[in-house]
Amino acid sequence: MNTYVLTVLNAEEMLKKMVSFMEEKGFHEFETCREAYLDAVTKLRRQLGDEPIDKLLNAIDRRCEADMLFCGSLGYQANLNNFRDPIARTFLDVDFEDYLRVHVLEDMPQRGASEKEIDAFYQSLTEEQKELYEPISSYLVSLELDLTKLAHYYGFIFANQMLYYTEPGYHQNFCLSLRYQNFMKEWFSVPFDEVLKAVPIEEIVRNRIKEDKAVNE
Repeated sequence: MNTYVLTVLNAEEMLKKMVSFMEEKGFHEFETCREAYLDAVTKLRRQLGDEPIDKLLNAIDRRCEADMLFCGSLGYQANLNNFRDPIARTFLDVDFEDYLRVHVLEDMPQRGASEKEIDAFYQSLTEEQKELYEPISSYLVSLELDLTKLAHYYGFIFANQMLYYTEPGYHQNFCLSLRYQNFMKEWFSVPFDEVLKAVPIEEIVRNRIKEDKAVNE
């Protein structure tokens, strides 16, 4: 198993990678949002000290990891389900909230526990400090909207490679993979050819067509 697979299975490393990608590609002005978030954290740290802020950041990380693991797992399952039933409707035929199962995610134990800690921190603030907290709240909303979609896509792409080892007879659905990649490009308005070491689908499709032509000639 290569280092890519090991990185995929490490939630902390995956979170860092996805946040870096979102910042680098300018996801919905993510860099500006993150800078405001870091500035707010610094200001509140000066007022409250390290311990409560470190606990808050830990809770935020755990919430993000819960989102990422849940939605990544759904992406993986979506790939597997399509292989087992290729003529069924796919996740791309429904709304984000449906295929990401947002209503279920909100009730997951790890996410619920971290949400309670984040809310308890907020409720402990003064009215003035709550105003300072606003960029942190905006950052969390941005992560919730974008990180979940990225994680689902990443889980799907990971399954393209992993299922060869775990699902007898598995073969990648190139058309669905390409459709999903293009969907993500259009939604985020950023290039997805190399996102998170995703498989270069267009190149694979072109090579497969060449191979088929060669066999038939």
